[in-house]
Amino acid sequence: MSNRLENFIRDNKKGFDLYEPPADLWSKIEAGAEDLETPQIQPKKEKLVKLSTVLRVAATVIVVMAIGIFFWQSQNTEAVNLSNINPELAKQQMHYASLIEIKRSELKRIEKEEPQLYQEFSSEIKKMDESYEKLKNDLPTSPNQEETVKAMIRNLQAQIQVLNQQLTIIQQINNYKNTQSNATTTL
Repeated sequence: MSNRLENFIRDNKKGFDLYEPPADLWSKIEAGAEDLETPQIQPKKEKLVKLSTVLRVAATVIVVMAIGIFFWQSQNTEAVNLSNINPELAKQQMHYASLIEIKRSELKRIEKEEPQLYQEFSSEIKKMDESYEKLKNDLPTSPNQEETVKAMIRNLQAQIQVLNQQLTIIQQINNYKNTQSNATTTL
């Protein structure tokens, strides 16, 4: 390829020599280069100023949002604090919630022995727990918070009843298994 270029230059050398660049061409190039450098610097400075302004506005928005979220959460926390609504109901709620945890741990014991039964029992309690969580989430915006808390407590009481029934069924199954085992052993 370089041979072709060399041949082209050699063949057309006379044509290249016909034209001479103007004498002031280099001074025009230098003047043009200076004009090009100045505008390039200015937009960068303007972009930096615009960027810093945008960053300041963004930082201000973030700070304002953080403060708003903080106050909103503190108001919701106060509203959800059951002892602020009714201290007696708050004690009942705590009592029932702790009973449920105990009963759930008792129920958890059958998971390995009777996984299908455990799944059925757990799904029932899960539905009731979802209903409780919905009531709990609705509490801050409820027009009658005390009634909502009472509904939450009724839900917990129902969960305890269901758990007691489930534990009774498990006990009956275990008694039946023991009876069958004893009958097989005596034969």
